[in-house]
Amino acid sequence: MALWMCIIAIVISILVGWKYKLNTGIIAMGFAFVIGICVMGMKASDVINFWPTTIVFYLLSIALFFNYATENGTMNVLGQKLLHAMGGNAKLVPFAIALVSAIVGGLGAGASTPAIVGPFAFVMAATAGVNPILTAIAITFGNLLGSNNPYNGYGGSISKNLIIANGIDEAMTMDWSLKIWFNCCIITVIVIVLFYFLLKGHKAGTVSVQEKAPEFDPVQKKTFTILLAAFFLMVVPPILNTWIKGVPFLKTLNQLCQPQVIMMLGALLCAVLKLGNEKTVIRKIPISTIVMIVGVYSLIKVATEAGLVDFISGVLTSSIPRSMVPGAIVLFAAFLSFFSSSTSTVMPLMYPMVPALASGLGLNPIALYTCIFFGGLATACSPFSTGGAVCIAANPYEEQKELLSNKMIIVALVIPVVTIIAAELGLFNLFHV
Repeated sequence: MALWMCIIAIVISILVGWKYKLNTGIIAMGFAFVIGICVMGMKASDVINFWPTTIVFYLLSIALFFNYATENGTMNVLGQKLLHAMGGNAKLVPFAIALVSAIVGGLGAGASTPAIVGPFAFVMAATAGVNPILTAIAITFGNLLGSNNPYNGYGGSISKNLIIANGIDEAMTMDWSLKIWFNCCIITVIVIVLFYFLLKGHKAGTVSVQEKAPEFDPVQKKTFTILLAAFFLMVVPPILNTWIKGVPFLKTLNQLCQPQVIMMLGALLCAVLKLGNEKTVIRKIPISTIVMIVGVYSLIKVATEAGLVDFISGVLTSSIPRSMVPGAIVLFAAFLSFFSSSTSTVMPLMYPMVPALASGLGLNPIALYTCIFFGGLATACSPFSTGGAVCIAANPYEEQKELLSNKMIIVALVIPVVTIIAAELGLFNLFHV
């Protein structure tokens, strides 16, 4: 009973928030407290403990740091410089953003990529007149192209380790992981190109640019220097720590150079150097987005306590026709990832199901792993998911944040449908064991 109440509450929260322009998080939080306390016998502190404090701190640190660069005009000048370097060709901007995100993600930045690339990308895209929704998709799914690789990619490495935990030897696991990554690359490119045309990114022409790119003023030069230093510290130490194993100094440096730490220290430095109006910077923190994430995340955690995981396992193993299992796996993975992290929640939860499903139903394990892997990533742009929330927070334009928070919900519903169709048509069966 409690589980179905939670599922209904999630649907009601989203629909009511959408219909009446209310913050979905406030509605979801109310349901979380009522169902958790009155139906499941929890304490109020138990529900409060479900709050995603790590994500909230991430969003705060991103906003504090990059709001300085926005407030003093550094991001605007930077966007013009980047567009000038491309000759004003706005058609290429979404693909350039996706390529940069893929490179940064592939170097080891992983889930931090939207925080690193986002502020630059949104400004360049806005200068070129590119739809911010297309920009968010290019950042999110461009990152997936790079970070899904099984060598040093964040998601690819987690996937590889989970397959090994299922009893597959390392050599075969690497072979499977490469094939899973290739499957994911195909569907990722399809998603980016599809939305490029749907959102009319191809109609963007050439933007007139000055013969000479604009220059930074003294305050903007200091801010840009801090941005470059932060970018270096957020990218290089994690790469070194990935490539060079067992060095204590690198492990400590990697922890110190986590994006949320660097951005908070960067915000402190900007405040000390008075590179912007501190009151304006704080006022522009996306509190509405944070409230939405906290509320919905708490409700899904209450649903998990009510037996959501066991329910999904039971449906997959006993209630779904064999031919529809791949699509059902994508659907469940996408649903769970809509409100949480794919790599930390969905994959560890669903990967252990694959051996039994593959042997019991005679299905291709590579295809099943791909369904879980990309099914979970299909909703990576959801504002309730870690990746989507960080991407939206990285947008320096306050007026675009609410638009993205609402529109990315629709995008996160469309992409799983595309992925389900691909799974049912056999796109993930290109490789067999």
